Amino acid sequence: MEEEPKKGAPAWMVSFGDMMTLILTFFILLVSMSKEQQYGLVAQGIGSFIITLRSFGLPGVLSDEDRQSVFENVRVRFNLPPEEDPERREAHEFAESLELLRASNLETMRPHDELNQPAIAMFPPGSAELTEAAEDYIDLLASTLRPGRGQILLLEGHALDAGADFNHDDRWLALSRSLAVRAYLIEEHGFRADRVEARAWIAEIEPRGNSTRTVDARLVLPASDNP
Repeated sequence: MEEEPKKGAPAWMVSFGDMMTLILTFFILLVSMSKEQQYGLVAQGIGSFIITLRSFGLPGVLSDEDRQSVFENVRVRFNLPPEEDPERREAHEFAESLELLRASNLETMRPHDELNQPAIAMFPPGSAELTEAAEDYIDLLASTLRPGRGQILLLEGHALDAGADFNHDDRWLALSRSLAVRAYLIEEHGFRADRVEARAWIAEIEPRGNSTRTVDARLVLPASDNP
């Protein structure tokens, strides 16, 4: 009686294994072509790769001790000593999370253009309350301040006149002024909150009269392709 042929691995597992092998090969090629060889970073990257495979890409499958053990074993393979201060180790995260953070940081460093609108709001001395005149002026400028796709509106407050209400802290008053303008644009003109940032000048470069009781605006947008 002829024996039935043994079943092989499922087709999806073969494809998955091939894909993982290609990814690992690509990673090794990138490391080998790097001008600067930092074996500690290489070990951390390989450790993240192994943890992702063992946990099937799902957080919480492996305990912190198990994940740390993987990293330590990889360091041993690279003839690296254990990390010096275990209590100060940064929590190991999956490699894909770190790459997303790096991509976010790189995005902020791309070239960009700016449209400056100085003194879009004037405040009374020692106050962060918008006057009717200031609100009317903001209403006129609102259409030119509204950030579009990929744009951010930066509001920068100025102050050199903080009194007891702000504990004589000019930075607190300056930030309160920019926050007041931000809240008005969001509530009265429907600006998206995630596209409007309030900031404060820590120190005035050239203090001149009423210019230290204002809020300036900068509309930051991606750089144009035109030379």
